[in-house]
Amino acid sequence: MLVREEERGLSVFMARRSSRSSFVPDAYVFPGGGVDAADRSPALLARLNGEAAPGPEFAIAALRELFEEAGILIASDFAGRRSALGAERLGALRAERNAGRPFDALLERERLYLDARDLIHYSNWITPLSEPLRFDVHFYLAAAPLDQVASVDAVEVHDGQWFAPGEALERAASGELAIIFPTRMHLERLAAYSTLDDLFAHARARVVAPVMPYQREDGVFDFSPGSESW
Repeated sequence: MLVREEERGLSVFMARRSSRSSFVPDAYVFPGGGVDAADRSPALLARLNGEAAPGPEFAIAALRELFEEAGILIASDFAGRRSALGAERLGALRAERNAGRPFDALLERERLYLDARDLIHYSNWITPLSEPLRFDVHFYLAAAPLDQVASVDAVEVHDGQWFAPGEALERAASGELAIIFPTRMHLERLAAYSTLDDLFAHARARVVAPVMPYQREDGVFDFSPGSESW
């Protein structure tokens, strides 16, 4: 969940999944994806600055997918200073990555390290047993770098936009946006905060435990009594 503070309050970046996607086509989601084998490689593990639960490969995957899908690269140099690559250079790096250039090779050439120091592990959701496709998903929270502009890759995701969480919920309720249950629940959490300081204080104080909703007989998803204090 990539967030920023605006005059109207907090906004979160979301994009529409491709209509050809095998999972929730056309739904608006937060940038993300699966852990690749390369995310566990020594080369990429050596290019991670900081730590994020539940393990370095998850942080690497989150930061890599954020770059691939939204064009945002949260990275630093060896000394821990945040990178300040311009939009043109970031665009060129993203084009190389999307053309198949290994991510670790790009980072090494640019002398960059993925920066997980302010990447907060926010929640862990497991797909209900009733779903044919099952996932074990970790959500992270990160503040958008002020000197970068988010834009979608127009391959896996489209129509990237910044939404006030409450606005996204209202548009989903009216049928303008398609969102799935976990997205809605996270938007409801984000809508409770108006500043980054308050949101991140809440996020850092959370104890993350697995959440697995269930599907009721009427088809609506819900939480089991006594489940993680969502």
